Amino acid sequence: MDFLQQMNLTDFTIYDLFNVKGVEEYIDAYPLMASPVPSSIVIAIYLYFIYKYGPSYMEYRKPYNLRWIIAGYNIFQVVACGYLVLNYIKVGFEFNFIGRCTPKLPVTEYEHGLDAVYYGWLAMCLRMIEFIETVFFVLRKKQNQVSTLHVYHHISTFLIVWWSLKLSLSYQEMSIMVLNSIVHMIMYSYYFLSSFKPCQPFTNRIKPIITIIQLAQLVTMLVHVYAALQPSCAANKTIYTLHAINLVILISLFTNFYIQTYVRKARKMKQN
Repeated sequence: MDFLQQMNLTDFTIYDLFNVKGVEEYIDAYPLMASPVPSSIVIAIYLYFIYKYGPSYMEYRKPYNLRWIIAGYNIFQVVACGYLVLNYIKVGFEFNFIGRCTPKLPVTEYEHGLDAVYYGWLAMCLRMIEFIETVFFVLRKKQNQVSTLHVYHHISTFLIVWWSLKLSLSYQEMSIMVLNSIVHMIMYSYYFLSSFKPCQPFTNRIKPIITIIQLAQLVTMLVHVYAALQPSCAANKTIYTLHAINLVILISLFTNFYIQTYVRKARKMKQN
């Protein structure tokens, strides 16, 4: 019962599936936030395209040359993530929030609470926009890059952000959003530079470091989530339990990727 109460799901019916009420009414007013159905449809379309329609459509076609589109997209992500970080700081984020329990108050009791809700919603939209990266893989006939890690990472991150906004909506999530945005600024800058041949000797050298940065981010987030799960913290325990499970899965997947891609590859090169 406690689990259902935390999720606002006591006496749950099919009707409630389409009308899950947010922990604060302000979040329900934003597009895609009134119900989990639209976001579920987006994910279903995404999966259908990347696994079924897209590969079938591209089977007898040449790969699309999307170099400049992808370069523009990378710049957009760097700017958008930077915009989020700056505005999170503007509405009250402090870096000493990371790894600590942030007091949970009603949105309107924060000085810039309503603005913070807006930037949280923007962060969710940005996670959804990232689905297009997999579409780029498919259109370039790089189906091997549509990996379990890649797809799970995109979908799980989007869902966690959506449900956090819906059922938690506190400054506790802000640290996760800021960490993620900063790391994304680094990642997309790397992706942009790696698309130019003169930069590739440099980007090839730092490629393993990018994965290490991602892993460091995930571990830091896990520490932050651990603080939220302490009995003395008023954070939504169900949401942060899901956060913890998702982070452990992602850390395992990224660690395996690092070992397979860099450690074992380096060993094979030495043996040869």
